[in-house]
Amino acid sequence: MRIAIMGVGGVGGYFGGLLAQAGADVTFIARGEHLRAMREYGLRVESVHGDFTVAPVQATDDPAAIGPVDTVIFATKTYQLDAAAQAMRPLIGPGTTVLPLHNGVDAAERTATIVGHAHVLGGVCYVGSQILAAGVIRQISQFRRVVVGELDGPITPRVERIVAVLRRAGAAAEASDDIQKMRWTKFAFIAPFSGVGAVTRVPAGEIVACPEARALAAAAVAEVEAVARAKGVALDADITPKTVAFIDNLTPLQIASMQRDVLEGRPSELESMIGAVVRLGAELGVPTPAFGFFYAALLPQERRARKT
Repeated sequence: MRIAIMGVGGVGGYFGGLLAQAGADVTFIARGEHLRAMREYGLRVESVHGDFTVAPVQATDDPAAIGPVDTVIFATKTYQLDAAAQAMRPLIGPGTTVLPLHNGVDAAERTATIVGHAHVLGGVCYVGSQILAAGVIRQISQFRRVVVGELDGPITPRVERIVAVLRRAGAAAEASDDIQKMRWTKFAFIAPFSGVGAVTRVPAGEIVACPEARALAAAAVAEVEAVARAKGVALDADITPKTVAFIDNLTPLQIASMQRDVLEGRPSELESMIGAVVRLGAELGVPTPAFGFFYAALLPQERRARKT
């Protein structure tokens, strides 16, 4: 299986690194100093599961230089998705499968409108990782889970093939026949955690240790649950307490990638993580006061970061 990694950040760099380390035929699509460092020194992964370096590494900034592949793991930021999906069109052949691993709940549909619905699966990943320096990925979470499924059907052979490749590389990969449920289950965690982390500007351990901040996170989880149910998503009955318990047990220093971007003054995934809940809530008649607070508090800095 020929695999291209479109977006070599915390997610693409980590899972792509695992796959390459396990012997898979992987090419990374990166740019700038990150690409230069990878070409010169390889891709270095510092992980709680064991450090390793992929060297030499197959890496380029030109998808056309690669041509059609079997699988594209698509893991850019959501605000980069549309331009990146256009740029990766040379990777798409008749039998190419695209696995989006973005945050949010509409990345697969957005990708499908550009590269074609027949090529796109639904994907969900749970991992704590980031770019530490050019050519270096740091992974800090005990979990490194990927869920793969067809957007509107049962588990297929192509889903099983991708899951098997990820498992051989060491990821906790699984196939799902209800990827919409899985995407919203993750969103019920990552959107509230991103919002409360970005406004409090402290890591998970300090959020959990503060009853007021923890209560805000719990209220935000309940809002996502309410929006999902209004959309007809069949979440588990105990999704809110289960998700709050998951937050309680995060690594104390863990922060969300959106929070990291906010702290560093960069453009963030505010619209797809926070604004999306506010908009869907308004559309469906579901109150979302916690997310409304997150959005109002974070939007001025987002506009500054984007210079709009």
